[in-house]
Amino acid sequence: MGSILKELVTIFIFIAYVFMISTEYSWDVVALKVQCLDSEQKALQTFKEGFQSHLDRFSSWVPEEDCCKWRGVKCENETGHVIALDLHSSDSSEAMQGQLRTSLLDLPYLSYLDLSLNDFRQIQIPEFIGSLSNLKHLNLSDANFKGTIPDQLGNLSHLVSLDLSGNGYSLRANDLNWLHHLSSLKLLDLGGVDLSNIVNWLDDINMLSSLIELSLFACKLQDLPHSLPRVNFTSLKILDLSFNRLYGRIPNWLFEIEQSLVFLNLRRNELHGSIPEAFGHMTSLIVLDLSENNLAGPIPTTLGMIFVKNQPKEFSSLRELYLSHNQLNGTLQKILPKLSRLRVLDVSWNSLEGVVTDAELLNFSNLQVLEFSGNNLILNVSSSWVPSFQLESIGLHSCKLGPQFPQWIRSQKLISAIDISKNGISDALPDWFWNLTSEIGHVNLSSNNLTGTVLDLSSKIKLSTIDLSSNKLSGPLPLLSPNIATVVLARNSFSGSIVHLCEMLKVNNSLKYLDISNNFLSGQIPDCWTHGKNLVILNLASNDLSGKIPESIGHLLRLNSLRLDRNGLSGKIPSSLKNCTSLFVLDLGQNRLSGEIPEWIGENLLNLMILGLSSNAFKGHIPVEVCQLESLKILDLSSNYLSGEIPRCVDNFKAMSEFVTVRSYMYDPYMYGKILQLVKILDFSSNSLTGEIPQEITSLVGLLSLNLSRNNLMGAIPPNIGEMEFMESLDLSRNQLSCSIPTSITDLISLSHLNLSHNRLSGSIPSGGNMLTFDAASYQGNHNLCGPPLAYNCSEDKSNEDPNCIDNQVGRKMEAETGQGLHVPPFYISMGLGFIVGFLGFWGPLLLKTTRRQAYFRWLGNMIDQIYVWVKVT
Repeated sequence: MGSILKELVTIFIFIAYVFMISTEYSWDVVALKVQCLDSEQKALQTFKEGFQSHLDRFSSWVPEEDCCKWRGVKCENETGHVIALDLHSSDSSEAMQGQLRTSLLDLPYLSYLDLSLNDFRQIQIPEFIGSLSNLKHLNLSDANFKGTIPDQLGNLSHLVSLDLSGNGYSLRANDLNWLHHLSSLKLLDLGGVDLSNIVNWLDDINMLSSLIELSLFACKLQDLPHSLPRVNFTSLKILDLSFNRLYGRIPNWLFEIEQSLVFLNLRRNELHGSIPEAFGHMTSLIVLDLSENNLAGPIPTTLGMIFVKNQPKEFSSLRELYLSHNQLNGTLQKILPKLSRLRVLDVSWNSLEGVVTDAELLNFSNLQVLEFSGNNLILNVSSSWVPSFQLESIGLHSCKLGPQFPQWIRSQKLISAIDISKNGISDALPDWFWNLTSEIGHVNLSSNNLTGTVLDLSSKIKLSTIDLSSNKLSGPLPLLSPNIATVVLARNSFSGSIVHLCEMLKVNNSLKYLDISNNFLSGQIPDCWTHGKNLVILNLASNDLSGKIPESIGHLLRLNSLRLDRNGLSGKIPSSLKNCTSLFVLDLGQNRLSGEIPEWIGENLLNLMILGLSSNAFKGHIPVEVCQLESLKILDLSSNYLSGEIPRCVDNFKAMSEFVTVRSYMYDPYMYGKILQLVKILDFSSNSLTGEIPQEITSLVGLLSLNLSRNNLMGAIPPNIGEMEFMESLDLSRNQLSCSIPTSITDLISLSHLNLSHNRLSGSIPSGGNMLTFDAASYQGNHNLCGPPLAYNCSEDKSNEDPNCIDNQVGRKMEAETGQGLHVPPFYISMGLGFIVGFLGFWGPLLLKTTRRQAYFRWLGNMIDQIYVWVKVT
């Protein structure tokens, strides 16, 4: 709503009210005839002593000077009594810190107190404030108070305005009964005060018949009564209930104050149902904000018109309409002509459809903000159309303007923000676009098929955001002003060096987000990042960059995401990166980096959620320090030359051990979007890792993908692998794993990809769950496996199983249970001795006597021949 809303509120609502206040509390001291009373001057001095910082604000408060001339003090002209104290700060940098002292009670005629935008360090609002009986205006907003609002404020029976907003949820109220005594109250602002414990909040507010402005912004309100027995606050002009949790339909009692209400804000609640036709009877309404709810159905035709007996009488006073982020549907053809007086029209991110023509926008001469983004609308205007309006903000994302670049935009000379992304424009980006206005601040032309080059934009000093991504733009990167904050030029055909990026990185640059990935940029990364103190996102991925990673990147102390993957970078990871302790994403994969994985990654970058080092030339062991990264959700060390064992401390990856509630259905390791809140991946594939798969890895029950393929791992698959119930992809192929496939693998009910091929697994393939959905390719290369889907049947005596694995598994299980080495009970020892005696009793004579040995093997050969003939015949 911005400046337009402020203008409207100032002009249409409070002009008379503000005039009254400014007249009553004019800070003109020329006409003063009497001096401040000694007792009140002493009280002010004591009050001043409660503050410890920014005491320059009290520089005029000297004992030798009349206190009526002190800064922020106003006295009554005839009596000399202090009647107003205004010590508000202009911003947080000037905020005074201090305590409130009871000496204020020695100012008995004080009627105006403004201490807003100071820092009272989480103290409670003092109860003694309620004893300032003549107080008419109290402003304690944005002053860092906490605790419960004292009921004693209800004693301020002369109070006209009360503002306690901006103290966050640290300030709360358990009831609002104390409001009942404030019969003169015209302005009440409790924005940000926690009112979640109050059930009948509206009943208490309804007692205030004089109320003109009510703001309960972000108060955690949930219950919104649909009706009231009687509405008392019929003088209400401003009502702000935005950013709460109000559930239900738009209440009927709103339309009982239809003659007075000027500003209504219900943004970001949980309101549902349709927009009532009754809004057509609100004759005074200037601003209506219903955005970010769950409202459905068509936009009512009564909006924008005053209806009498269901017939449109005249245009309403409505000037700003915000309906974005709902579920509204239908077309705009009938409603648009009735909204032609609007300055702001925002219906973005709904399910509206149909064609909007230039004829339907013919009379919108006052329009300044047009937001159609996120609908299924087609803007079909003639190439010669010149609108009657001059827009400041244009939002037409996904509105199908193409295929030609819209020529009507050339007539708009006041644009400060424009979004015509994803519009099917297949045309050259015209040079005149950049010359429209020097005021342009936000440009989004992404996801089209724009061609051509981009001019030098370094003179556009007000340009703060530019997104030209996903087009076909070519040539060198454009020069940009150091004032720019967001640059997204990804997925184009820009080429050449990136050295001139240094022009943006001057001492006082504003750059926070730089994404020039997926282009044809080449050469080295310039070593000029020392002044990038504001940079949060740096993405240079998928280019042809070469050389070493510059040490100066370690100066980017606020960096959250660094992506240099898919380039031709070489050398070691610079140690200066250990200073970037705010990193959440570090992806250096698919380069030519070498050396060992630094231990400091696990010691310093403790906030990492994504670590990608795949497809490089790293060698050595996986450092155990990596296990300190408890927030890791994606760890990709694949396709390197790593050796040694998988660290057993992998169970310290706490984020991978957490259950997820929403599935991820596709894994793309280079898409870092909202889906990565859910994706959890561990990939050590294509290295030279040895040893067994550590049992601890099965504690990572939140993993969606585990890939340990193409290593030299041996031993058995952990028997309790079935505990990883969210697993969707499991690849252990091309190792030296042995023994049988654990039966618990059937518990992986989400598994959609399985590869155990080319190992030394034996025994029968477990059945059950979704194991039957995998074909033979998942098991090929394991010559001792049997059972479906393989063609080899398993014999009843399980002769395909390696007996050594059975013994080993028993031993490991017993060791795990006892915490000691292998202990064999006497029963098993006697069985072993019996087997040895029987073995020697049979094989001993064959080995010692030749005739017996020859007779045995003749018998065995005949038996084999008979079996062979029987098999062939059968």
